Amino acid sequence: MEIVEAAGISVAVVAGACVGSDFERALEVDLRIAGDGARFSTAGVADPVACGVRLARLLLVTRVVPGAALGDAAMALAGQLRALPPLALAAVRDAVRAVRDLTPEAALTLEHRHIRRLIATQDHRAAVAAFFARREPAFTGE
Repeated sequence: MEIVEAAGISVAVVAGACVGSDFERALEVDLRIAGDGARFSTAGVADPVACGVRLARLLLVTRVVPGAALGDAAMALAGQLRALPPLALAAVRDAVRAVRDLTPEAALTLEHRHIRRLIATQDHRAAVAAFFARREPAFTGE
């Protein structure tokens, strides 16, 4: 298993066996992409109970692709992430990470706080202007 970073998002790229500490690491990243020959097991994990709690709060594999296409799929995903508005992407990442430990009410409050902050950004204004001009937005992270 390999962990790659793209635009602040961590992605586990799983081609074969994902066991023990690799399995634990796969639960901690933001996204998981697996080849069709990937296999997951909790055998050898340090704390199987904690793994069970984390598993209950997330979908383990975000996407499955043919093993031969795994590298290309991971690179394409990284490119898609880099094209997204960086402030909004960071807010989504933070909210998804936080929701694992929050009540539904607290998670909704956090999401509303992010939305109120994001609609006041230059990136939001650029996205709205681009939408009405029927062109791709240029995000600056501001």
